[in-house]
Amino acid sequence: MKSIFLSEMGFKGKIPRNHPNMRTEFAWMCVLEADHDHITKYEEVSGYDNVFLILPKLRTSLSADATNLGKQENPAAPFYNPQFISALKKNNKKVYIIQEGPSWLYNDYEVSEQLGYINSLLESDGVFAHNALDVKFYKGITYNQVPVEVIPTLMIEDLLPEGKTLKIENKTLIGGNFSRWYGGVQSYLVARIFGTPIWAQTSHSKRDNEEAVPDLIHLPRVSWIDWMKNVGTYKYAVHLMPTVAAGTFSLNCAYYGIPCIGNKDVDTQSICHPELSVDVNDVESALKLAARLRDDSDFYEHCSTNSRTLYDNNFNEKVWKDKMEKLV
Repeated sequence: MKSIFLSEMGFKGKIPRNHPNMRTEFAWMCVLEADHDHITKYEEVSGYDNVFLILPKLRTSLSADATNLGKQENPAAPFYNPQFISALKKNNKKVYIIQEGPSWLYNDYEVSEQLGYINSLLESDGVFAHNALDVKFYKGITYNQVPVEVIPTLMIEDLLPEGKTLKIENKTLIGGNFSRWYGGVQSYLVARIFGTPIWAQTSHSKRDNEEAVPDLIHLPRVSWIDWMKNVGTYKYAVHLMPTVAAGTFSLNCAYYGIPCIGNKDVDTQSICHPELSVDVNDVESALKLAARLRDDSDFYEHCSTNSRTLYDNNFNEKVWKDKMEKLV
């Protein structure tokens, strides 16, 4: 099976198993032994059994209530057009679109690009979504006219510590900054229940003056492997992120058996941490779960052990590869 991924990333070739920045899309490419090229090179793509498209996110300047704050130039807009899909299908057997970011992201695009995106989905041979809830979304907006399946989040474990154990410290990791995208302030408020130092990532959404928040320490931007080595040192995790996407944070925690309180609409969270999954706005229940993890050592140990088992049973590399080979 000969496959290629096209995205806005600027490299050409394959992803080796020892790549230090093995994010989930790199892991997908690695396991499928797929090629990668920049999406602008699509006219040169020929003879592949499967073409996987990760369409670039388009820039927008809309407020939360869709007030236009200034038009943005979008050089990637031509890829939100079914003719682009048709051109790839002429020289390759199958063309699939992979969800990029939350399912609603395209709602902020220009109207022509929104309709172009839906028509591109209809022109494709199938859609791969992040979560079971996203599958329902894409089946709905395409009137069930194209196959839609989950492409599970994946990690390559080769560079990770053997035995999945690092030195656990009495501290808490939250999964995002204080923005609407991540909902970091809710995660921080829940994390305070543990009474430990609280750590957060540094992302594109980090806000001014986050450093002034009491008991909050920021990790610098690091590669995937350095991030994973750091994750394995925490006792607790909270990720009340309202933006439903690939769910790597919950999966990273499950790999090490770190109980993570998070959004039940994210597959990695609900599958690996079922007793710690809440409606994303149900902060009250998240607070109660945090107190129980803190005070009930048996409950903590159960959640920790169970998350490792559920990770192994549902998200290991063999499970992922077997599923994908059946689907494509």
